[in-house]
Amino acid sequence: MEGNMSPDLCSCSQKNRELEVANRAKDQFLASMSHELRTPLNAIIGFTGTLLMRLPGELSTEQEKQLNLVRQSARHLLSLINDLLNLAKIESGMTELSVEPVHFEQVLREVATSLSPLASAKGRDLKVIVPLTDVIVTTSQRALWQIVTNLPANAIKFTTTGEVRLELRNFVSDGEPKTQVVVSDAGIGIRSEDQVRLFQDFSRIGDCAAGREEGVGLGLSISRKLATLIGGDLSCHSEYRVGSTFTLTLPKSGRS
Repeated sequence: MEGNMSPDLCSCSQKNRELEVANRAKDQFLASMSHELRTPLNAIIGFTGTLLMRLPGELSTEQEKQLNLVRQSARHLLSLINDLLNLAKIESGMTELSVEPVHFEQVLREVATSLSPLASAKGRDLKVIVPLTDVIVTTSQRALWQIVTNLPANAIKFTTTGEVRLELRNFVSDGEPKTQVVVSDAGIGIRSEDQVRLFQDFSRIGDCAAGREEGVGLGLSISRKLATLIGGDLSCHSEYRVGSTFTLTLPKSGRS
């Protein structure tokens, strides 16, 4: 009869509804479990920090070594849980972003300062290049901070020689003023066949998947999602064994 839905269409519609319910349940589960797991992990990090400060008493060299391993592992696990929580919030539309005028140069310099211990540990130089004039963008400082921290942190991890450059640029495209953050390195690079998966959830690329670096493959995925939420774009150009360049492009007016 005309107007009746075919069995195949009914089946497809039912599967879509089931998939939507499953995705919603997954997001709720991730958000709930992430909150539950963060509390004891923060306690572990806090208590190990107290012990390492020797407030309860002196430590032997071996005890200090083991406590540092406990704290390092707890911090890594907390980072993974935070990534899962961020992903769940974004996918469920629960991410709330406060938009305000942000001094871009200040954010970059603060990020560089926070990453300097990681760069020093890897023997890498982190170079910040900014325009002579102040750059102010109306955007979410929290989202911007997360993106701009993740990109050079990745670059430092996967760069074995040379420096990592964190550059701020102003330009005009189609009469609209825009701002870019360009993060470039001379690291291991990304094979062309892997680049199509670069921004997918839980995607670990190339040598990283072999266990050289820790992570579950959410950092770049979350960064691109956040870039989209604030009206921007995150792209990558990479050549295997030569290096990679990640570019965050934002309109100066931002997104309300």
